[in-house]
Amino acid sequence: MRSAPGRTMIPAMTWLRGVWAALAIVGALGGPAQAQEKVDLLLVLAVDSSASVNTQEFALQFQGYIEAFRNPQVINALSNGEHGSIAVCLFIWAGDRRDGVRLIADWHLVNGPESAKTFTDAFLRTPRFMLRDGTSLSNAIAYAIELIEKAPFKAERKVIDVSGDGTNNVGFSPTIARDEAVEKGITINGLAILNEYANLDAYYGENVVGGPGAFVISAKNFDAFSAAILSKLVREISGLAPDGMGSNRELAADGGR
Repeated sequence: MRSAPGRTMIPAMTWLRGVWAALAIVGALGGPAQAQEKVDLLLVLAVDSSASVNTQEFALQFQGYIEAFRNPQVINALSNGEHGSIAVCLFIWAGDRRDGVRLIADWHLVNGPESAKTFTDAFLRTPRFMLRDGTSLSNAIAYAIELIEKAPFKAERKVIDVSGDGTNNVGFSPTIARDEAVEKGITINGLAILNEYANLDAYYGENVVGGPGAFVISAKNFDAFSAAILSKLVREISGLAPDGMGSNRELAADGGR
C-alpha cells in the first residue's frame, strides 16, 4: 500500500473523528450502571470482517470471544481488580469510512459470570455482515478511540484489542491513528492471524500496537483463535505486562509457527 505524505493524512483523521462523534452510541446495555461509573478497564474489541474472512472464520472469531468470556480464567481476572468489573464493547471492521465498521455490542458492564453471559448473548448469533471493502486498520482504530471517549464509564486503563488477518490497504496509515490513541492514554494490542501473511505479527508490532504494555499475540490460523484470544483477554484484564524478554511479539501456545 502507498501512503500519502504525513501532512495530508491529518485532515483525514480529523474528519473521521467528526464522523465517529456523530455515530458513537453511549448507552450502557449490560446492567444498571450509572454514567461514569468507575471500572478497572475500558476494553474495545475490534473483530476483522474484511473480505478475506469467510463465513466460517467469521463465526470462529465470535465463538472464541464467547468461550473466553465464559471461561473461569477471564472471570477470575476481572474479579481481582480494584473495582471487580470492566466495561467492554465489540464491533466489526473492514474498509474505511462510516460503512467500514459496525457496532455489534455496545458498552456492557461485566463483573461476573451472569453479566459476561449477557455481553456474549449480544453477539451470540451475529450474521456475517458485509462491510465496505478493504482492510482499514486505521479506520478501526479511529472508531475505537471514539467509542472509548464516549463510554459511560471511567477507567485508568483503556485498551483497544484489534484482531485481523491482513495489512492496511485502504485509508490513511494506521500509525497515525495508533499515535493518536497513545497520546490519549489508550493502549492498542493486536492479535495477528497468520493464515494470509506469515509475518503479520511483525507488521502489527511496527504499525498497529502501542501504548503502555502493548503486545501482539499471533495465531497460526482461525482454528487457533480461541486459545489466543483467551490468553490475550486474561492479560489485558489483569493488566499484566508482556513477559517476552523485552519483545512485544508473542505466539499463542497452540497457534505458533
